[in-house]
Amino acid sequence: SPEEVRAASSAYRVYASAGPKDEDGDYIVDHSVLIYLLGPDGLFLDCYGRSKTAEQIARSVRRHMETYEPLLDDDAGQ
Repeated sequence: SPEEVRAASSAYRVYASAGPKDEDGDYIVDHSVLIYLLGPDGLFLDCYGRSKTAEQIARSVRRHMETYEPLLDDDAGQ
């Protein structure tokens, strides 16, 4: 729903704003340019902005994959 999208945007500090419509009804959306890396458990691991190169992002993702340890124990309480 639009409310859920707004809540997720707020949680991840994402900015988005639709510009004025042209005569055809088209518009441009100004928005944040970020890539979020989440672990298999859905928790935040890292964030990459426009200043990072593809090589830097790939190196970081590999490092996170190699060193990943879940914060939540799936066997807890069993």
